[in-house]
Amino acid sequence: MNHPARLTLAALAFAALFCRATPAWAWGNQGHEIVAIIAADNLTPAAQSHVAQILGTSDTPEAIARAMAEASTRPDTEFRDEDRATAPWHFIDICLRDGPADIAARCRGGACVTAKIDDYVERLRDGRYDNWGRSGDLAFVIHLVGDVHQPLHATNDADEGGNCIAVDRPARARNLHALWDNTLVYRLEGDLEARGAAATAHDLERTYAAERATDVWRANSADDIAWESHQIARTEIYGALHLPIKPCPSAVHGCSNAPGVTLDLDDSYLDHASVIAGHQLAKAGFRLASLLNGIWSGPARATDLTR
Repeated sequence: MNHPARLTLAALAFAALFCRATPAWAWGNQGHEIVAIIAADNLTPAAQSHVAQILGTSDTPEAIARAMAEASTRPDTEFRDEDRATAPWHFIDICLRDGPADIAARCRGGACVTAKIDDYVERLRDGRYDNWGRSGDLAFVIHLVGDVHQPLHATNDADEGGNCIAVDRPARARNLHALWDNTLVYRLEGDLEARGAAATAHDLERTYAAERATDVWRANSADDIAWESHQIARTEIYGALHLPIKPCPSAVHGCSNAPGVTLDLDDSYLDHASVIAGHQLAKAGFRLASLLNGIWSGPARATDLTR
């Protein structure tokens, strides 16, 4: 792949429009629904019964998939508006100069995607729900597992996870982060000739079926997956686009130190990136199913109904 992006100087004032003050919605609604549907297809009967009970739906696979897809978007479309303090829960700013030992330091006060996955998993396991109740807590788990697989939700190069890097082409992507959140998902659907999240999810399940047995959730998986996503960003985004590695940013967020560039992305990069995005969505779905299967070993009972 030769020079996949044309880099041009951009005014810092222009770049500032793309900082993470704009919500960072990993994968957008479509991507989160794809992850949820893949997970629903791979739940054990025990986990199915708990998910159906928590989300108030019948325990048929189709109903569970619909309910999980609807729940997957609530942290972005509902909870974020109710409590703006949840905004940083969707990402972890691992600097491109960091190593795995730096991950914990990048999760300030436990308000990051890795810590919140662990927190909400324990809430579901113990029945210790927060103000959103058990359906909201399950929605957070579904959503945040999707988030941690988006490479730019585990990376920062003084650019707010790519929010500060403008994109000239394709026109639907207002910045590099939005490209990975939404544009690549829709491009993937076009490449698969799939109509909607369910068709895309089923195509990805078939494509990556051989990986289902190895894409499992283990102890400390949240940190490990964040580092995996970070490495993808390092090589397939910043490396492939020849973006400079900047000094690790301070606690102050903003775009003032971001690379002053605008990306004009060619089809070869977009095709390659959409395949990576699809692979990440599939891994997220398989791992989410593994995580939920591990929470509930036995079927739901009527006495489990609380809140």
